[in-house]
Amino acid sequence: MSIEILDDSCLFRIFREINDKQTLLVCSLVNRRWYSLIFPSSLRTKRFGYQKKIETERKGLKLIHDGEIVIVSSIKIESDFFPQHGRKIKQLCISDCTLDDFKRFVRYLPRLERLHMSSSSSSKPSQRYDGPKLERLEILEISTESSVRCEPYRGLSLMDRCPHLKSAFHCINGSDFFVDTQVKNYHLEDLVIENMYSSGTVNWQTLKRILRKCPNLKHLAIRHSCDTDIEDENIPEMLELLPKVVLIDLRVSPGITDISADYVKEYCKTHNRSISFYYTNEHEHGIKADWPQLLDNIGRRCFGFSFMRNCFLKPFDELPAYMDPTFLLPLLRDNVRINKKTVPVEPDVDEEDLELGGLFD
Repeated sequence: MSIEILDDSCLFRIFREINDKQTLLVCSLVNRRWYSLIFPSSLRTKRFGYQKKIETERKGLKLIHDGEIVIVSSIKIESDFFPQHGRKIKQLCISDCTLDDFKRFVRYLPRLERLHMSSSSSSKPSQRYDGPKLERLEILEISTESSVRCEPYRGLSLMDRCPHLKSAFHCINGSDFFVDTQVKNYHLEDLVIENMYSSGTVNWQTLKRILRKCPNLKHLAIRHSCDTDIEDENIPEMLELLPKVVLIDLRVSPGITDISADYVKEYCKTHNRSISFYYTNEHEHGIKADWPQLLDNIGRRCFGFSFMRNCFLKPFDELPAYMDPTFLLPLLRDNVRINKKTVPVEPDVDEEDLELGGLFD
């Protein structure tokens, strides 16, 4: 059976799993179709009639991109919309939506890969999500704010129903969490927990329960408007819970001092690991210098279907509404950290030097 019988969306998913730049470059030389899928070139414009069509309707803002519908809505969507168009939706950005609201139409979203969902303070408290699994969801960004402060944050229950989730951003407004310790998120690699309010913070005991659920986590950020209760004494246990972590961002944690930094350094030497550790606001420039592929610019539309590139350094309110998945090669830099002590090896071929005419003439 030939791989050419696969449609373009299937090939996209295969190419997105390739984490080697040279391999992607070789794949791009196979034929014009593969080249157009890997590179954002003029060929893609001719092949797909590459147009972005924005329509303002009563149901909100609808953006259609190569047959993929992305909904950006600040008001209630009409009840018949998801039954009619849900199978086309891969990215959904929706506000004023509780977990209970989402559960009512999730069955119409079998191809959903990214979900950005928030609820306002006037919304009723969300119940624990126990609806259908989201088998294809890779990126989840969720804020279930409620005016009822005593209600626990239940966004983790939705994360637990996403078996292949790779990235999660939780915006909370309290210190109480609903955590199901029986469920493991084995595919989760990126986790951001943010609290932009002064009332409460995720405490170490709760965070420890969350981290136990994510044994393969690589990138962790805990950000709060005031403080966290994470102390130097918690760092050794954190590293034991995260055997694959390479980036820890705790820049609003006064309880973390140089003692932790020294411990992380010695831990890396002993275990032959490399961990980027940031623990004060003074490290803001350092994290951007060490990880230049992590963007913090504000924009409703970003290039590349990458949480780390487009979301990790940003607050919840500045996350993009839409990620353009046609730009594949920039994603390969997500796992590369700038090491000031070593000179990075440049690939033999640079994608900017490849011209379509030279490849297929």
